[in-house]
Amino acid sequence: MEILGLDRSSVQTLLTLALLTLIFSCQKVSGEMLKVRVEAEAAILMNGKTGAILYEKNPHQMKYPASITKLATLLYALKQNPSDGEESVTCPGHCLKRIRFDLKKAHHFRDPAYWLEPDGSHYWIKSGEKLVFKELFYGMMLLSGNDAANLIAHHVGGTIPEFLQGMNAYLEDIGCKETLLLNPHGLHHPNHVTSVYDMALVVQELISDKRACNIALAREYKRSKTNLQSARLFQNRSQLLREGKFFYPKILLAKSGYHKNARYTFAGAAEQEGRVLIAVLMGCESSDRRYRDAIRLFETAFAEEERVRPLFTREDSVFETKIEGEKRVLSASLEGDLSICYYPSEEPEIQVELEWKKKRLPIQKGEAVGEIKVFNENRVLLERAPLYALQEMSKRKGNPFLGREKGITLGLSVALALSLLYWFLKKASRKKGGLK
Repeated sequence: MEILGLDRSSVQTLLTLALLTLIFSCQKVSGEMLKVRVEAEAAILMNGKTGAILYEKNPHQMKYPASITKLATLLYALKQNPSDGEESVTCPGHCLKRIRFDLKKAHHFRDPAYWLEPDGSHYWIKSGEKLVFKELFYGMMLLSGNDAANLIAHHVGGTIPEFLQGMNAYLEDIGCKETLLLNPHGLHHPNHVTSVYDMALVVQELISDKRACNIALAREYKRSKTNLQSARLFQNRSQLLREGKFFYPKILLAKSGYHKNARYTFAGAAEQEGRVLIAVLMGCESSDRRYRDAIRLFETAFAEEERVRPLFTREDSVFETKIEGEKRVLSASLEGDLSICYYPSEEPEIQVELEWKKKRLPIQKGEAVGEIKVFNENRVLLERAPLYALQEMSKRKGNPFLGREKGITLGLSVALALSLLYWFLKKASRKKGGLK
């Protein structure tokens, strides 16, 4: 039996794996969503490595992000500018253009969305000032400097609008479908929106960049002396990183935001024993509530006990495949049992795939000939285990009289038989002629 060029044993293997995948998928109830009270209008808790969702509340509702916008700016700027950031940049006056919010509103938000507001947060950059580029990241993250965000965008993109165009395209590429960012800092514009899910994807990308985590976790930073200002020491404003009632030592990255229309927002990541979780909150009533929600989400998940789900045992899991040009079948098995570990709120819907790596002779007993891979629903590899040959298989020598042996082809056998027949007929003909 062949299906799409597959031999019978391969088809049987594929059907077995498909059945097992279906069984394992059906065993998942619903991931046991975390039972936790969150007051934010929209919230999400995601595993930073697998993308599993542990908790969600209005995850795809488009909302105003306020200053957590700066996480997207940080991500895209670092991707576009992989240098050490020691270059000097000069601030042009248009990066510091300011307009009052009431005038923005009166103008129906037709002014450039990146223009600053007088009462917004600043890094206190002056027009014509020369700064070290990498220090702008600290000014943007530690002080939430809107002017620093503008200058970063201008330097990386050539112009702020070009930076924003590239950043939005990049965010769409990583899966952000509910995001449109019209400025690099997060000041209000009615069309400047995102979702907690999309921001979780941004944080997921950021935590894989050590530079981003080092910047976000800095407790303080000393700004260098410039041509227009003396050196100054700045403190990180995040309450999760400072001694006090919301100090949280497990934090990996954190950024908070606020403006009247967005209210209080938060995006960050925390780690415990190698488990990395991402929390994003939007529409919080107060600064305290967003920090309580974030810590409550992290701690509820970190309190979960890990579970183990057996998938294959060595004794009961023998896989077979046909060897090219052979009627013999190669059998292989696992060296040990294969299982996955997970937390109740992250129980995955798994997909099992079998990959044969060697299907030609000779094959030694105990040789690695294939591999089983286990993926979650997001195609993240959860486990992998090699398959080892259960028997030795060597090449057989050919035999001209055994058509079933590999040593000689059927065509040669037929040719030999015809030659012999011709020889006998010729010999018989000669004998017949001699009698006349």
